[in-house]
Amino acid sequence: MWSAKRCIRVLSSFVLYVDVILPLALPGLLTYSVPEEDRNGVKPGCRIVVPLRGKRLHTAVVREVHQRKPEHRTEPYLTLLDEVPMLSERTLRFWDWMAGHYCCGPGEVALAALPSGMRLASETKLELSPDIDDLDEENLDDRGFQVVEALRLRGALSFKEVGALLGVANPASVLHRLVENGWVLSTEELKSAPRRKTVSMVRLSERAAGDERWLSEALDALDDRAPSQSRAMMVLLEQADAKRGVPMADLTRREGVTAALFKRLMEKGLVFTFKQAPWEVDQRVEVDPLAELSPAQQTALDEVKAGIEAHGLTLLEGVTGSGKTEVYTHLIHAALESGKDALFLVPEIALTTQLIVRLRRFFGDRLEVYHSRFSPRERTSTYRRVAAKEARGRLMVGARSAIFLPFSNLGLIVVDEEHDASYKQQDPAPRYQARDAAAMLGHIHGAHVVLGSATPSLEARWAVDAGRASHVLLTERFGGTSLPEVGLIDLRKAHKQRAMEGHFSRTLLEALRETLAQEKQAILFQNRRGFSPVFQCRTCGWVPDCERCDVSLTYHKFLRDLHCHYCGYRESEPAQCPRCGSEEVEAKGLGTERIEEEVSALFPDIVVQRMDLDTTRSRTGHERIIQAFERGDIQVLVGTQMVTKGLDFENVGLVGILQADRMLHYPDFRALERTFQLLTQVAGRAGRRGERGKVLIQTFDPEHWVFGHVVSHDAQGMALAEMQERTSFGYPPIQRLIRLILRHRDPYLTREGAAALAGRMRSRFGGRVIGPEEPGIARVNDQYQRHILLKYERSVDPAEVKAALMEDIEAMRAVDRYRPLRVIVDVDPY
Repeated sequence: MWSAKRCIRVLSSFVLYVDVILPLALPGLLTYSVPEEDRNGVKPGCRIVVPLRGKRLHTAVVREVHQRKPEHRTEPYLTLLDEVPMLSERTLRFWDWMAGHYCCGPGEVALAALPSGMRLASETKLELSPDIDDLDEENLDDRGFQVVEALRLRGALSFKEVGALLGVANPASVLHRLVENGWVLSTEELKSAPRRKTVSMVRLSERAAGDERWLSEALDALDDRAPSQSRAMMVLLEQADAKRGVPMADLTRREGVTAALFKRLMEKGLVFTFKQAPWEVDQRVEVDPLAELSPAQQTALDEVKAGIEAHGLTLLEGVTGSGKTEVYTHLIHAALESGKDALFLVPEIALTTQLIVRLRRFFGDRLEVYHSRFSPRERTSTYRRVAAKEARGRLMVGARSAIFLPFSNLGLIVVDEEHDASYKQQDPAPRYQARDAAAMLGHIHGAHVVLGSATPSLEARWAVDAGRASHVLLTERFGGTSLPEVGLIDLRKAHKQRAMEGHFSRTLLEALRETLAQEKQAILFQNRRGFSPVFQCRTCGWVPDCERCDVSLTYHKFLRDLHCHYCGYRESEPAQCPRCGSEEVEAKGLGTERIEEEVSALFPDIVVQRMDLDTTRSRTGHERIIQAFERGDIQVLVGTQMVTKGLDFENVGLVGILQADRMLHYPDFRALERTFQLLTQVAGRAGRRGERGKVLIQTFDPEHWVFGHVVSHDAQGMALAEMQERTSFGYPPIQRLIRLILRHRDPYLTREGAAALAGRMRSRFGGRVIGPEEPGIARVNDQYQRHILLKYERSVDPAEVKAALMEDIEAMRAVDRYRPLRVIVDVDPY
């Protein structure tokens, strides 16, 4: 029998270790020993502070706690930040899958997943948040108050300076509390984050709202001592939303009522003032009953429910305007009522504005939004709420980054417009496809996944054919409206007959005049922003090129300068040709800015607005344009692919597509599929209510077979033809594809290293290797590029292929000459 003392000695002799994920571009996990005091507290999913390379400190996430002694020397981590794990085992499994599937380090996944406020490092410079006026200093402890006061006086402090101020070597726990509660932000966050636009709100205090007798006595006292404050209170009490919140501006419009009065009332405990996002104002707590479904929608809903029970994954293919969102709302309602969370993914932030208004009618304050346009404080706050299970039974709406929210009770994922290319992350790693990641997230959580689109991707159709997903069709528009009439305009004939005005054919202009005369709106689509893609000298042919990339500069007339859309380089508009001195320098080609100018010149009495990246850079840019178009303040909306994605406008009578050919001839194996999807989606914005809409497509090749499928709205016929082509040449979804991108400033080293790597890969994979090839743009931001493609059969284990591929890459990097080369692995690069 062992004595109690001996048991204690044996137990104390065990040393615990943690494998941690650092949010840095590192290839794997790092191992640290566990301090004695944290043996019973540290668990997978907790955040800790670790030293790295001497004195540098970083926030890390614990992946595993174990007793396996590493071969190398370890040091203890410094601080345990979470008493309860921030991340669940399911979330960590999802991170593991993403790192393995997309051939990146777990730290790169953590960088993408964690908001910046949750991963401080010792190099971080900290400043006071611009939103501290909304916070209560009574919630600060002594050390927190000391840091806040120091930041008020000194402006910014480093991690090390905060430690010196507090007299501690490691101030991480204090700083994390301040960051997560919104008191401080990093200098980088303040520079990169847009200022949050808020509305000042006033509501009754909790006591005033719940104790009528106390409120009556307080009002009597105000009548005698402060009649102006009493009047302000009466103005607030007249409002229907007095208990929930009324905009301060609405109250101060009344004579004699000022913001100062409400400040004094707050000091007396009668009211509470707070800030609120503009889109949350005027949203009622009371929710409407779900919309009644049409017979076709009800049938689709029943089939979707049966499909997700059978497969877990369902493709809902509904024509544009068929009311897929209403089907989604019924599915979401069922998930929330069962106590589960729901995630609604959209491809563009632009879609969230209109979607939030529609969904909030049914789900009220159970709806939350998460995307990159939110401030770091808001993203951190939402992330912590989800992790702390405060968002149970909530609907989260967001773009692709919302896939990383740390759900613990996920019941449903909806991926709207699942075909959209915006779901694919390009840079930096992980270069994930959010649609595929959503399917895996659903599998890990045991949640149902619904993919929706009017033009499903071939990958989604392949999943149906392979028996991995069910397929539900919704073939009629809601309300019985017909699909729009699609017409083709032959630009060859128009130019030959001199029936062009600028870049508009006479047919399109006449249709536009007729639409405006009927007091309807129009959308004009051109998938290129700027005024023109080329600026050229008419005398010698000189074209200004980017100094850092192998592309010509795009002319932006409003800004009067030339931009590179790849690296951000810009220069002023030249007054004359620098080569020959000629002043005959002109813009050639067509962008959205030029279309806006031409329409405004042809129709001076209407309002024309662009919707592209240049006009929607601000956080509220999308919202402002969409709401103005919905109100009818804008008659013609000119846009890039932003206008193609699920927006619902009831008064659009005409859609014009100015240059359809450029998309057809893009050097990509998916060019035809994406052209069909874009044209069909933008066409679907027309005639969604009442009369049948009209779509006109200007093209130099009206006989092209893709246009035939667009005119007949034949998505399935288009998919069948493309699938046959992919089968013949072995491209996705029939086979899998990995693209390797090699980059370096030296073009000769890039070419040589790519050839060496491709040769090594061919010795292992044979004819499955294509390249290396020089891409269409060989140099971007002074980095020369070479591409290698690896195609392999779906019958082959992808994990084995990726492991062998990484071995070849590491073997190439072992050669000193090739070590400086950057090798990017892009899995499913489409």
